[in-house]
Amino acid sequence: MGEARGFAVLEPSRAAILRTWVATLIPPRHARPDAAEVGAAEYIDATVAQVAVLRPALLQAIDALERLAASRTGRGFVDCDPGDRERLLRDFEVDDESDAFNMVRDFTYEAYYGHPRVLAALEAETGWSSSSPTKGSRMEPFDASKLGRVKTLPPRWRPAEPR
Repeated sequence: MGEARGFAVLEPSRAAILRTWVATLIPPRHARPDAAEVGAAEYIDATVAQVAVLRPALLQAIDALERLAASRTGRGFVDCDPGDRERLLRDFEVDDESDAFNMVRDFTYEAYYGHPRVLAALEAETGWSSSSPTKGSRMEPFDASKLGRVKTLPPRWRPAEPR
């Protein structure tokens, strides 16, 4: 995530469709960029470059989305307005038997919510830090004097007998 990369599998016309697709899935909001701005389409391309079995599904999905846009709007997907793009994607998702829509959606979320720029914007916006589970949060030093009474109690254990 966060790596600058180009496209290895998709040629420019399909790459533009995929960029528009991911930007429609996650548009910009407040200080957060859209998914295309953080390289989600390039991430998907890099993934299908590594996992060849996924390539046909992605290519066919991009082509099907483009055909759907042309048949419904008379324009290519990239040239549609945001409302039309959203409607086209909703319709595509309903009719997609290949599960390619779900693949693109899941890889988009993975790329987006793992990107340092998005994580920084989320932290600034909500106070939630993605590193909290591994770094923890600041704790007040423990007052050892609170153990005074416990230290005076007799042991509540007995030594184990060797076998």
